[in-house]
Amino acid sequence: MFANMSLKGKLAATFAALILIFISVSAHVYSKANASAAAAAEQEKSELLVNHIDDALQAMLEQAVNLRGFILFRSDSTYGDIFANRERMLKAIAAAKQTAAGEAELIGMIDGMQKAADLYFHELAEPQAKARKETETPIADVVKIGVNATKGQLDGFRQASAKIKAVAREKSAAFATTQLDANEDLTFTLIVGGIAASLAAALLAWLLSRTIAQPIVGMTVAMSRLAAGHNDIDVPALDRGDEVGLMAKSVLVFKEAAIEKQRLSGETDRMRDEAERQRQLSDEEKAREAAEIRFAIDSLAGGLSNLANGDVASRIATPFSAHFDSLRNDFNHAAEKLQSALQAVGRNASAINAGAGEIRSAADDLARRTEQQAAAVEETAAALEEVTTTVRDSAKRAEDVGHLVERARLGAERSGDVVRKAVTAMQQIEKSSGEISNIIGVIDDIAFQTNLLALNAGVEAARAGDAGKGFAVVAQEVRELAQRSANAAKEIKALITTSGDHVNTGVSLVGETGKALAEIVSEVQEINRHIGAIVTATREQSIGLQEINTAVNNMDQGTQQNAAMVEEQTAASHALAQEANALDALLQQFKLGQAVPSATPRSIAAQSGARPVASPARALTNKLASAFGGKAATAAAVQDDWTEF
Repeated sequence: MFANMSLKGKLAATFAALILIFISVSAHVYSKANASAAAAAEQEKSELLVNHIDDALQAMLEQAVNLRGFILFRSDSTYGDIFANRERMLKAIAAAKQTAAGEAELIGMIDGMQKAADLYFHELAEPQAKARKETETPIADVVKIGVNATKGQLDGFRQASAKIKAVAREKSAAFATTQLDANEDLTFTLIVGGIAASLAAALLAWLLSRTIAQPIVGMTVAMSRLAAGHNDIDVPALDRGDEVGLMAKSVLVFKEAAIEKQRLSGETDRMRDEAERQRQLSDEEKAREAAEIRFAIDSLAGGLSNLANGDVASRIATPFSAHFDSLRNDFNHAAEKLQSALQAVGRNASAINAGAGEIRSAADDLARRTEQQAAAVEETAAALEEVTTTVRDSAKRAEDVGHLVERARLGAERSGDVVRKAVTAMQQIEKSSGEISNIIGVIDDIAFQTNLLALNAGVEAARAGDAGKGFAVVAQEVRELAQRSANAAKEIKALITTSGDHVNTGVSLVGETGKALAEIVSEVQEINRHIGAIVTATREQSIGLQEINTAVNNMDQGTQQNAAMVEEQTAASHALAQEANALDALLQQFKLGQAVPSATPRSIAAQSGARPVASPARALTNKLASAFGGKAATAAAVQDDWTEF
């Protein structure tokens, strides 16, 4: 049954067995790998829970240390650390709850830790810290706040954290054992499965070799002998029902076809001899036709050779065979028409050559004069551009001068106002000086009267005897003080008088300055009016020159385009003359049988009636030169000595 199964079925059965073995081994390996991964994840979860509990415990202890430090030293940074460690402890407990999700026992222990921490914070840490920070309560009283209510809470927090870590470490150890067992089973499965799969693959390979490879090798040997011409072979595996049997039947068909081929070989040799005789008869007929064709080709080659050498009067006189003679007649007619056409072309070429020479001469003259005129217009445009730029710059500078003069006028007017204000201020100073002099006079009178009173007091003190000695000393000091006040008042009065004289002088000088500035303002206004007129005139000149410059530039562009067109026409006339000369030289190579008459040259310049005319660009240049300088006009007149269009 296995021998008659198709090759596809055999291969499918073999690979199905291998795949089944690998699927079984892979399924077992997958289950063990999942168990190992799950145990590793649970172990990592337990270790993470221990880390969170350690963080919470450390934050709680640091909170207690910060509280004691703040109570002792009352540091703002330590006060902030109390609440920061509180937040850190709450975050660690929340993370621990999230890690222990689904474990009711662990969640209860963690809640107990948080209750102890909350009681410690709200009853002890927070009240003591606020009392120490916000009041001047003694340290001994602060330490007693909340001690009884929170007694043992910190120890309870430590004990709860120790229990949670112990439970988590036990679970981690159990999961580590589970992971180790799963890894050992996984290794064993891989080893045993690999050996079993290797043995099964070797067995199936041996079966495939016996049922497929050996019959195919025998079939190959038989086919090789059949290809070498041995038709007496025995074809193996004809009794098989698979693809090898079908191949054996096909080889049997090839064997029978080879035997039939040997039988037909004799018939083929006889038919080959008959075909050789018919070929010889056909070759003789082809040789005769080839001789006629060769004669016709040689005759045509001779005639074409004469045509190639320029002898268009050559003809083929010897007739060809009946079915080729029309080719000879066609060649002779073509040669006659070519001779007539070349004779007409020769006459026309002579006339074209003569006309091309005249056109070339006229074009050269026209190009030379057009180039000279273009150069003159270009120079005119450049000179006018420079003049326009100069006038535009002058107009701009004149406008700038006008602005400067206007600012000078405004400055002079402002200076006049300042001088008038200075005169007023001087007058006020003079008035104030008079008032100060009056006040100084009053002070001088007071000092004089004080001196008299002090003198009288001294006299009365002398009369009193020893009882008035102290009063006499005071009276003497008051007298000296009044004397110094009188001297100072006199000096101040003298200075004020001198200052008044100077102020009067300054008032007169400032008044004269105001008059001079008023005259300057009127003169600057007059200059401003003249500058405005100059700016207006210069602006109008600039606008006019700009329009003239635009017109000259347009004329320059047109002249340059005309010059380019003339150059193109000149080049075309030269090319036409060269082509005419080349055509004439080419026709001289042919033997036309008769001479070609030459064309009579004609003067194009005489027929056109062309005459020199004055250049409008040169006339405009002369006008501008005469308007802006005599030397430029003289130079333009000297250069205007060439023939213009």
